[in-house]
Amino acid sequence: YAEGNECKPCAEGHVSSEGGIECTACSAGKYAEGNECKQCAAGHVSPEGTASCTACSAGKYAEGNECKQCAAGHVSPEGTASCTACSAGKYAESNECKQCAEGHVSSEGGIECTACSAGKYAEGN
Repeated sequence: YAEGNECKPCAEGHVSSEGGIECTACSAGKYAEGNECKQCAAGHVSPEGTASCTACSAGKYAEGNECKQCAAGHVSPEGTASCTACSAGKYAESNECKQCAEGHVSSEGGIECTACSAGKYAEGN
């Protein structure tokens, strides 16, 4: 951008048009690369006026430039746009799908395992 009789570089996270007299911050969810605002990758977020995006931490997913907690019974690695349900026979704990103990079962997306009632048994769990 031009200030006085001098062309000055925009601050990090800002861009300007050719012949511009001021710089504009890239909007939230975008980052500045060169003199262009680019969309953050899936699973990443950014505040307004930044030069980089940040990955959502494990156990969270990106939605609308916000990192949100996975629903109960679901897990996700760092930097993802969605969460995955734990399969039947497993339960979610500390962002990890863990196998139910023998004689216990769970449905897909389970948060706990339930003991089989008297007269029944769990096979393959």
